[in-house]
Amino acid sequence: MTTLPIVLFLFLVVFVNSVYIDSDYYPPLPFGEENYCLHEGPVSFRVRYGASIPNCLPPPGPVTRRTYININVYSARPYRCPGSSYVCGYSKIPIDPRGNVLVKCCEALGVTYKDNQCVRYFRVEDRSYPSPTKSGFFLVGATPIVLPRNQIGFYNTECPFMRQ
Repeated sequence: MTTLPIVLFLFLVVFVNSVYIDSDYYPPLPFGEENYCLHEGPVSFRVRYGASIPNCLPPPGPVTRRTYININVYSARPYRCPGSSYVCGYSKIPIDPRGNVLVKCCEALGVTYKDNQCVRYFRVEDRSYPSPTKSGFFLVGATPIVLPRNQIGFYNTECPFMRQ
């Protein structure tokens, strides 16, 4: 009987450290100036209790690198955060009449994703269009699409992050 707690503890340590990161149950974190997450966690478009869309999740680990990508929402050119980084904020859409947007990517220590597990979906830049993905999926890139009536849509790419 005394070995059962030890076996259970070892199972939990091994299992919990290798599963996908589940951060949707944490309280929503605030945005800073414009749409940049103050704690450099991932931007989320999922519906979460007590959070508006978009909202910020806690970072999945200590943030080690930050990169800014300048994109243009009037050009259907895809962007992707480098390495194993995720979108942790973006400027207003668009920030100038030419359609430029500054996307901030953050990379956290000890987490990664596999490209073959990523999903793509379409969403309109509107709070009433949430992400269809489940917890643990973080935005890593998108392709902007100009729609009628000056709306902007995105083919988002979200990937399930897991501990290394």
